[in-house]
Amino acid sequence: MGIAQAGIAFRISTSVDDLEGFMGSVFDERATEIPLPVSVRFDIRNHSDVMVQTFGEVCFISNDDLAWPLIRNSERDIGRLHAALGSPDLMMAFCHYDSGGSHGYAIFEDGRRTRTRLQTSGQPDMPALVESGTPLAFEQRWLGARHYVDAATTGGDDGRMVFLGEREVVVPARDLTGRMLQDGLDALFGVCPWETLLTPTYRFFRLGPERERAGEPAISRARAIPAIKRPWWQFL
Repeated sequence: MGIAQAGIAFRISTSVDDLEGFMGSVFDERATEIPLPVSVRFDIRNHSDVMVQTFGEVCFISNDDLAWPLIRNSERDIGRLHAALGSPDLMMAFCHYDSGGSHGYAIFEDGRRTRTRLQTSGQPDMPALVESGTPLAFEQRWLGARHYVDAATTGGDDGRMVFLGEREVVVPARDLTGRMLQDGLDALFGVCPWETLLTPTYRFFRLGPERERAGEPAISRARAIPAIKRPWWQFL
């Protein structure tokens, strides 16, 4: 078990009266607000499932298909998305998938990519670490940190443990980008949604044609999530 969340973070510059219309512009397809989902099939890794969390002016829109292309593809154009969001000064696309071993983020300033870091494991078509741009202040303390090798490491596992100070904070090297992401959200937006005592406002949406029956579970048009899986938001 662990965290499973991906999306974008930005600050809302103007009030949004029509949130369904706003979300439709963000995704460039119809978005319908739905009640708090209880079905195990609702999962932001499904294309059609979206969750919005707001902490004051800071907004998180969680959907894998929104975030992943921005992180993985450094050439991805964000002009339309940037305009749909109200042209925020700062935006971060992020993914934090503990079970799949994928952690990463892409930072955009005034609609221009300035920094990307993506760390994965078990992805045969990708290197273990992809980076571009100059590391920011919240990253530099980790990039310059010392490490030791865990004596209990077996097989081909990376047994490096990165630490700060006198090992007050210790992070496995394979999870380093995940920790840097947490620090980055705190530094840039003042909150990390899976590591906070603050309670956000939640809104849920379904993309695509409106369902005939209210409450019909979302079925992914991209990657189906088995119904026996624990709903992702229960990990928060």
